[in-house]
Amino acid sequence: MRFLEGLKGIDWLLVLPLLVIQIFGAIAVYSSSKGQGMEVLFKKHLLYLGLSWAVILLLAREKFRNILDLSLYIYLFNLFLLTLVLVAGSEVYGAKRWLNLGFINVQPSEFMKLSLLLLSAYLMPLIKGLKDRKILLLLLSVAIPAVVTFKQPDLGTTVAYFVPLGAMVLALGIRMRYILAFTLLVLISLPFLWSIMKDYQKKRILAVIDPYSDYLGSGYQLIQSVIAIGSGGLTGKGLTAGTQSHLMFLPETHTDFIFSVIGEELGFLGSMIFITAVGLFLFRILTYSRMVLRKSEILFVVGVFSLLLFQYGVNIGMSLGMFPVVGIPLPFVSFGGSSTLTFSLMVGLLLSLYREYREDRPMSKEEAFYE
Repeated sequence: MRFLEGLKGIDWLLVLPLLVIQIFGAIAVYSSSKGQGMEVLFKKHLLYLGLSWAVILLLAREKFRNILDLSLYIYLFNLFLLTLVLVAGSEVYGAKRWLNLGFINVQPSEFMKLSLLLLSAYLMPLIKGLKDRKILLLLLSVAIPAVVTFKQPDLGTTVAYFVPLGAMVLALGIRMRYILAFTLLVLISLPFLWSIMKDYQKKRILAVIDPYSDYLGSGYQLIQSVIAIGSGGLTGKGLTAGTQSHLMFLPETHTDFIFSVIGEELGFLGSMIFITAVGLFLFRILTYSRMVLRKSEILFVVGVFSLLLFQYGVNIGMSLGMFPVVGIPLPFVSFGGSSTLTFSLMVGLLLSLYREYREDRPMSKEEAFYE
């Protein structure tokens, strides 16, 4: 069977840390849903994990090039779904981000992360200079979904679209003067960006500086999260014994603040084991950039690494009160099918690259010129 063939030549240095991360996620989702009448979330989470491994092992058998050649079609289909959210999306807590397909809710903004990674990796090696029209095409391909996602509203995901793009540009070896010019442009545009933010988004950013200035409002979640993690001590309070999460002091414990559950119930030691697994996982992905040869492959690896680093860093930092509260899930940990499947697709493509180069076969003439 093709599914079982995916086990052949698998990169265990990448898979084992990922399994540890997912185990922590399953434990945290189980605990956060236990006793709150949401036990069905844990069952769904296990289903998503099963589907994620089916996706990973199946995609690991495909050629990365074949998927990359479809990047434009994947992007356009995803853009259609993302735009459809504004018209027929389901609204939850004032945000319209999901499409209800009857049996499942899909969040196209999550899948757009992968679509942009593939399209950017495809287009960037084809750009021959600053006057190349493909630069405008690339910028528009990121800007359009960013505007749509920002209107949902989802500031965290909007920012996440630009992180891999910046990392890929740096990987191409752009000159320092262009980096400085772009940095200056961003600084100049900050007042405009601030002016178009919604009031609650501004309050969340200001809450990082002084969460107690709005204790019952924008600072409440940050304060409760820090209390939860700090109260875990060295070894934690024990599974399902966290008071902050189970007494409903801390909201969204199964999604945005799931790291707080890990910190409170598994303590400092459990948190450090989890962070170590994340570090090993990310480091192994980074080593792929030295294994692959083609520009498109290097850019894809760098894009996946930067996106994962961004989301792990922001989510954990948010739980520690170091970043504003934004809708950035903890990859492979937070409850959510769209996020889990999106990052599983990325891992599957990484494993397909590993399998291809592990075979150490000589490239054909056509492949040698393939960017």
